[in-house]
Amino acid sequence: MHEVKPNPAHYALVRMETLVKDFTLVTQNIDNLHNRAGSKNVLELHGNIERSYCIKCGKFVNDVEITESNSEVKRCPFCNGLVRPDVVWFGEPLPEHAFKKATESACRSELFFSIGTSAVVFPAAGLPLTAKRHGAYVVEINIETTEISDMVDEILLGKAGEILPKIVKIMEELRGA
Repeated sequence: MHEVKPNPAHYALVRMETLVKDFTLVTQNIDNLHNRAGSKNVLELHGNIERSYCIKCGKFVNDVEITESNSEVKRCPFCNGLVRPDVVWFGEPLPEHAFKKATESACRSELFFSIGTSAVVFPAAGLPLTAKRHGAYVVEINIETTEISDMVDEILLGKAGEILPKIVKIMEELRGA
């Protein structure tokens, strides 16, 4: 996963963050690509595969490489507890703090982009509709329609890596940036 690089959509979101006053990026992806691209205000609802933590003391542990070919149990250098990737597995709850902040952001947003999601993994799938209920203009960007397509204000069908750079260009032109 370390060899995967951010794409034009990731970089467009970085630029978009610099063009607006209040920008929050909420992601279900665990790949860390938004951070690697340079986004600053990122809420990772399903965690980050590039971080690990001790299940005993809760401390984050850097430089832990867990691979399928390496079945060695990783131990915490602080308390010798077991170390696991900082990701949400099926059946586990989302990090409460991150989801609370994501919901608050959705409630105060004026414009909400739902990008590249199936819109079926809850509770995150409810965020665009939360934004809509609180008055946001909701735009879905996806390669196909989803469960929420009939409920959003606008649907832009296509690849996010092609659509988002065009939106950013328009934003820059409107702002004279």
